[in-house]
Amino acid sequence: MGTLAGLAGGFDLIRCAMMGYKRIIISCTLTATAASAVFCQSLPQRGVQTAPAIAAEIPMNSDSFTRLWATMDSIHHRQAAELSILYIGGSHIQAGWIGHFIREQMTLLGPSASWSRGLMLPYRLAKTNTPTHFRTEMTGNWTGLRCPQSSWETSSQVRFNGTGIQARTASSLASIQHVAYLPDSARFSSNAIDIWTNARANEFAIDAGKVGMNITPLEDEIGWRIALDAPIDTLRLTFQSSLNRSDPIAYEGLYASREGNSPHLVFNEWGHNGLHIADVNTCSDFSHLIERMNPDLIILGIGLNDAMNEGGFKIQSFATEYSKAIASIQKTAPLAALLLLSNTPVHQPSKIAEEQSARIQSFLQSCAATGDFGFFDLGMALGGQKNTATWLANDWLQPDGIHYTREGYGQIARLLYGAISQAYQCDFHSRNSNEP
Repeated sequence: MGTLAGLAGGFDLIRCAMMGYKRIIISCTLTATAASAVFCQSLPQRGVQTAPAIAAEIPMNSDSFTRLWATMDSIHHRQAAELSILYIGGSHIQAGWIGHFIREQMTLLGPSASWSRGLMLPYRLAKTNTPTHFRTEMTGNWTGLRCPQSSWETSSQVRFNGTGIQARTASSLASIQHVAYLPDSARFSSNAIDIWTNARANEFAIDAGKVGMNITPLEDEIGWRIALDAPIDTLRLTFQSSLNRSDPIAYEGLYASREGNSPHLVFNEWGHNGLHIADVNTCSDFSHLIERMNPDLIILGIGLNDAMNEGGFKIQSFATEYSKAIASIQKTAPLAALLLLSNTPVHQPSKIAEEQSARIQSFLQSCAATGDFGFFDLGMALGGQKNTATWLANDWLQPDGIHYTREGYGQIARLLYGAISQAYQCDFHSRNSNEP
C-alpha cells in the first residue's frame, strides 16, 4: 500500500454483519493530546457488543463506495482520474480549516496529482467571514444574502445557482479578485472557470494577462464558461453595468478547475454560518451546483444549529427535511457515496440541546444503515461533551465552546479523513485477500 499506511494514524478496523449486510466498523478514541486509536483487534460478529465505541460505519458492498474506492485506487496509482469530494455544513466548513487540512491529507494519497480549487464563493462581498487560505478583494459597493438568513426565501431577488449566497452591486463599475492557496502555500491555478452571474457578455471581463480564452454561455443562462489557453492563478473579474440595465448585477461565485489527463484532486466546501437542514432545501437550484461538482463522495455535516434551537426543534421535522435533502442529492448525483456526520460536542450545553443532538445522532445512524450510506459519529470520535474541557485547555476549542481553533479543526480533519482512508484500506485488503 505504500503511503496509504500512514494516511490516517491509527484506527481500529472491525468487520461485522449489521442489519443484514456487511459494514466496515471503525472505532477510535481521542486522547488529551492527540487524535489516535488504541484498539488493534478483530472481533467476530458475536463479540461486536463488547467492541469499543463505534465511530464510523461504512457499507462494504455499496456500489457508490466501491466506485469511490476505485477512484482512490486510480489516484494512488497515478492513473488519469479525478477524485472529487464535497463537504456540506455550517460555520465549521465556512471557516475553511477543515478543508485546508483534508487537502493536506488527500495529497498523501496522490502526491503527484494536480489540484483544482473548485467552488469559490463571494463570502466577503456578502459581508461574512472568508475561509482561510482564500482571499477576496473587491471594488464597488456590494450587498449580499445567504441561505440561512430569514430574508433569503422572502427576497424578490432572482437566484440562478445553488451556491446559497448571492452578492449584488448597483455600482456602475465594480471588480472582484479571488486567490486561493494550497496547504503548501502554492496558489491554485485554473484553465476552466464557470462564473455564475446575470451579467451579460458585454458587462463583464476577466483579466488573464496575455492568456487567450474562449467564453461561452452556461445552460439556462446562469452565467458563463471560460476556457483558457493556459492556467492562471489569480482570478480578476470586472463588471460594468449597461445603461439599459434595470436590476443590479448579481454574482453567486465561480467554479475553477484545471482540466487535463493527469490524476486530479478537488475538495469542495459548501459552508454557511448558521446553516439548518431546512436551508439546504431553500436552494432550489442546488442540483445545478452538485451536477457541476460531480462528487465521488458527499460529506453531510448539518444538525448542530438545529439542535441548538431549543424552542423550535422537532426531530420529526428535522428527519423530514434531512430526508428531502438526501433525496434531492441522490437524484442529482446517484453515483456519489454519502457520509453522514453527527454533531460536534458543545462545552456546557443546555440539557435540551444535548438531548436534541443525541436524537439527531440516533436518526442519522439509522438513516445511514437504511439508505446504505456511511455514518461517522464525529461527536463520539472527539470524545463527547465530557471531553470539551480538555479541548479548551489544549486551545483546540474557542471560548464560546462551539467553534474550534486552527488546531482543533486540524484534529477534526485528521479524524474524518482518517476514517475514510482506513475504510478504503480495509476494502483494499478485503479485495486482495480474495485474489488467487
